[in-house]
Amino acid sequence: MNPFEMMQMKSKFDRFGQQHPRVVAFMQENHQELREGAVVELRITTPEGRNVVTNMRLTADDEELINTLKGLFG
Repeated sequence: MNPFEMMQMKSKFDRFGQQHPRVVAFMQENHQELREGAVVELRITTPEGRNVVTNMRLTADDEELINTLKGLFG
């Protein structure tokens, strides 16, 4: 990723934070829980009311990626 792409990504992340402050606050308060062995659950509710749910157990590779992203957008 070149520096220009990183700047664009940072700008999009900042806008996401402005539009979804509760999500960013939640992640800031709980980021230490995102470690190997933790289970992350994702739920999507469509505009029609349909729910889709999945989960994943974080691996050491996942934890490394999360820490890299924290460093980029910290």
